[in-house]
Amino acid sequence: MKLNYRDKVILGIILAVFIIIGGFVGLIKPLRATIKDNEDKRTEVEDERDKIERRIATATGLKNDIDEAFTNAEKLGKIFVTKSDIDKTTLLDKFMQSYANDCEVRVTELKVDDTAANALSYYYKPYSEVATSLRESADINGTFEKQIEEDRKETDTIEGRNVETIMSTRYGLEVIGEKQNLWKYMDKIAETDSAILITSIDFERYNEDDDEKEQKPAAQNNNNNANDQQNQNQNNDEDEKRQNIEDDTVLKSSIVIQLYSIYNMEKPVTE
Repeated sequence: MKLNYRDKVILGIILAVFIIIGGFVGLIKPLRATIKDNEDKRTEVEDERDKIERRIATATGLKNDIDEAFTNAEKLGKIFVTKSDIDKTTLLDKFMQSYANDCEVRVTELKVDDTAANALSYYYKPYSEVATSLRESADINGTFEKQIEEDRKETDTIEGRNVETIMSTRYGLEVIGEKQNLWKYMDKIAETDSAILITSIDFERYNEDDDEKEQKPAAQNNNNNANDQQNQNQNNDEDEKRQNIEDDTVLKSSIVIQLYSIYNMEKPVTE
């Protein structure tokens, strides 16, 4: 069949349309699907990136919080005696030799207890109500009840706290020297920038003759009841005169010192 010019033009147009449609179906449509998939993947990657960036920002804030907490813990821990110092004799020498030399006193005896874990109790006065029935009878408007609730806040808050544990070591010292120097010695210990407390003090007039008698056998020191009574009376007289002891009076003092220590926290690895 012979086609005229008009038919050829129409056939060419139809063929061109088919080619365009075939190209769209065969090439452009898959390419658009690939582009759509890539866009979805890019969105997922961007979301993951945002999550990572948020985590990094959170981690940076957390690192700063950890570093700040460690710094605060270090500051709080400086007041306590380092555990390693308690395990060494150099700390004892500080009390026995250095302070004693500075204050011109003599440490004649030292007793050390084993380090132990002790609970830190809170120092406060618990609230206690007296005559509850009388208060309830008078509390017509509930004013007293509100005041009691306010007064109990401190007690309720402290009673609800956890009791912390700390290590403590007790030292018993026997020190001889003039009263004024003994006071200086105790002041020097009290002024130490560590958790060191003087928990007990006892003193008496020092007499070298009494020390010599104590070193003799017990049989030689046994006196009759009359002498014992006389010594007791003398001790009572001494107790009455303690308030008027002169600064240059030589005393023998028994001092109990309590040292509180902790384990120093290691620096957290946050890098």
